[in-house]
Amino acid sequence: MKICLDPGHSGKIEPGACAGGVTEAAITLEVAKIAGRMLEKFGHKVLLTRSGEVDNDWLTWRCEAAWNFDADIFISIHCNAAESTTASGTEVFYYPGSETGHALARCIQSELVALCHTVDRGVKTNDEWTVLRETAMPAVLVELAFLTNDAERAKLASGMGQRQFAEGIVKGVNRFADGG
Repeated sequence: MKICLDPGHSGKIEPGACAGGVTEAAITLEVAKIAGRMLEKFGHKVLLTRSGEVDNDWLTWRCEAAWNFDADIFISIHCNAAESTTASGTEVFYYPGSETGHALARCIQSELVALCHTVDRGVKTNDEWTVLRETAMPAVLVELAFLTNDAERAKLASGMGQRQFAEGIVKGVNRFADGG
């Protein structure tokens, strides 16, 4: 399977959620790199939309990269944030009406929650986000956990935690590839 992994945000220009000296852009890049290596070991072909910081955070180039790669699936990786520091958990979004996107989201959500022991915030739809709306293949946006929650931020920032989140994504992808 050809998989496009999209580490959300861009670095200095658009770091995404920030808390406790940690940026979403840095976390998502590390998780995507680890997941990419794991997926390749399973025989998948992987494209990361970025391998470091980028100077442009227009979202359509991320979709175009997936189209040009002829990806079978697109996974945008993110960290969540909330005003409440007690907000926690994992959620995966897909474009409404996409049955294969829904199946992919369910597989990734269940594997992440089981492996990472996060609160199950569910699988949800979103028709406004460019990375879900403008992709031609099944696409999901994964909110790993909350950077604004101290315990989840510690897990997201640790090498062991990043590996667990990456493994959850990989197990979800392999489960999807095997028919869900």
